[in-house]
Amino acid sequence: MLQTKMMARSKEPVQAKSTLILSMCFAYIVHYLTNSNIFDLFLVVLCVVVFLLSIRVARPLPRYFSIGMFITGVVINVLKGTPIEGTANGILANMPVMSLVILVPLLTIPFKIDGYFDSIHFYMEKYSHRSRKIFGSISLFIFCLGPIFNIGTIRILHETIKDIKLAPVILAKSYLVGFSTVILWSPYFASVALVLYYLDVPILHYIPIGLPLAVFQFVCGNLLFWIWLKQNKLRDEVSRIDSFHEKGNVVLEACHRKKMIQLILLLICLIGLLFLFEFLTKWPMMFLVSSISIAYPVLWSLTTQKWTEIINHFNTFKKFSVPLMNNEIVLFMSAGLFGNALTGTAVSHGIKMFLNRTASISFLLFILMIVGIVLVFTFIGIHQIVVVTALVTQMDAGMIGTRPEVLALLLMMSWSMSAVISPVNPINLLVSGLLEKSGISVGLRWNGVFLLVMLIIGSAFVYLIH
Repeated sequence: MLQTKMMARSKEPVQAKSTLILSMCFAYIVHYLTNSNIFDLFLVVLCVVVFLLSIRVARPLPRYFSIGMFITGVVINVLKGTPIEGTANGILANMPVMSLVILVPLLTIPFKIDGYFDSIHFYMEKYSHRSRKIFGSISLFIFCLGPIFNIGTIRILHETIKDIKLAPVILAKSYLVGFSTVILWSPYFASVALVLYYLDVPILHYIPIGLPLAVFQFVCGNLLFWIWLKQNKLRDEVSRIDSFHEKGNVVLEACHRKKMIQLILLLICLIGLLFLFEFLTKWPMMFLVSSISIAYPVLWSLTTQKWTEIINHFNTFKKFSVPLMNNEIVLFMSAGLFGNALTGTAVSHGIKMFLNRTASISFLLFILMIVGIVLVFTFIGIHQIVVVTALVTQMDAGMIGTRPEVLALLLMMSWSMSAVISPVNPINLLVSGLLEKSGISVGLRWNGVFLLVMLIIGSAFVYLIH
């Protein structure tokens, strides 16, 4: 009895923190719509409270970096003579991105209730004895579902297919090839949202260059896997009986095919609505993503009347998913404050001069330098949020001699590669944890050739369009 009471009490602070985090996101939406100065103060205070609650339980490395950036940002604002206004603006600088990262998982609730993941499991099991098909299927599902489900796509898909017992190397290659393409173009992903937000690039201007490179990267990843299969002389397993040709499973496959078509159409509609609303309203893309993340589950509930199921899934999301976002919250908030404070300082001027001078010598050298900076710093444990924010806040496309869309694509390419190669990146950590392999094996050993090819192709693509 006493143990039960103690467990209940321990859950109360977690639930309270989750409520505050979600309230912060909803307050951001209201704040944007009302544009009230009084509401500014309320939102800043709420953000600081959430930051303090999250910093206590964040991992050591993000915690120390965030504390350092937060304190440095405040000190710089004091020296600039804007201790209150500058700090408040800095705290809210990355609020749109934080809201997006926290709220986007709500989109997965209707998909889970409607049983789309059962259909995914069906096709994964069907192709499990064909290495090329299973690799293509996994990477394609991540390419399609990743824009909506974010990093949760890998965890959900792994839970769905773990009973199929696929080789870890095949899973590592397919997971990271598929997800690295999502980072390049998805408007629902934090990387794209953050960079487009700072460079003030509409998503409709970025997609025509971001999506083609993502598709090309996806195709190259599959081709490289086929070459790897031949070099390692791995043959598809065809000895087991293929039960999918039985009469009963032909009917079952028709049902699952219908489900998959519905899933694809829903994903297209959600992304299409985002583009349409941005075009009609001219509202920021991140605000629209956060709003759609709330609106879609609510509208789905109204049309299906499945209130009980969606409330249960929401409570699960609030209880287990939201409290785990401590690292993202502290990094986004402190990086926003630090980057905002750095603007206009002598350090900022020096960084700009260095970037401009490098680009004037050779734009190809500039591309390789940006990629190198991001890869090196993220490999030693500094999150992309920190590195990219520090770079993008100091970039001026006109002075560098290119377009903002090109700079955005360059940073996305760097972010995508670093997510695969860095053994301390959340994506690499997730995949290595699920497969029980080292981050070095998952990133460098099994995907090193893919990253090298992408560096060559990506750099050439950015150079040609600049």
